[in-house]
Amino acid sequence: MASHLSERASVVSAWIDSPALVGLVSRVAAHYGIAAVDVPDLVQETRIALWEVGSEAPPSSALMARVATNKAVDLLRNLVRRRTRDRAAALNALGAPENAELRHLLNARVDELPRQLHEFYELRYHQGMSEREIARSLGLCRASVRWLDRRCRRSLLGCDSPP
Repeated sequence: MASHLSERASVVSAWIDSPALVGLVSRVAAHYGIAAVDVPDLVQETRIALWEVGSEAPPSSALMARVATNKAVDLLRNLVRRRTRDRAAALNALGAPENAELRHLLNARVDELPRQLHEFYELRYHQGMSEREIARSLGLCRASVRWLDRRCRRSLLGCDSPP
């Protein structure tokens, strides 16, 4: 059993060091329209993920492609979140009109949220984390994170009855 795990780990290590991984990640990046300047970061993220998988999963080219694809999607999601935050910051910097009364009401309602919903709100709406990232951070499944999202929105709208 130990030799089988060692063999798997050595195959994963060979993939991590292989130029074929760079080619695979480059193809995945091109498929998703990721800029060439971001490919080295994507390769590194893929290597880290493969190293973390280690000997847990049977090594195959399908696994390598799946990990590279997941990392590409994560990168795109982070880029979208960053652009959204940058756009909002630019609008605020330009003096975009904001209803101070509504902002105050939202902040008051957020302050009244139960601890778990308040923590979820901070992770989701202030830090811009995805369901998967929140689930990992809070030690929950994604279905529970979706439930927290619905519950948080209902609480903020003043619909305190359970969904």
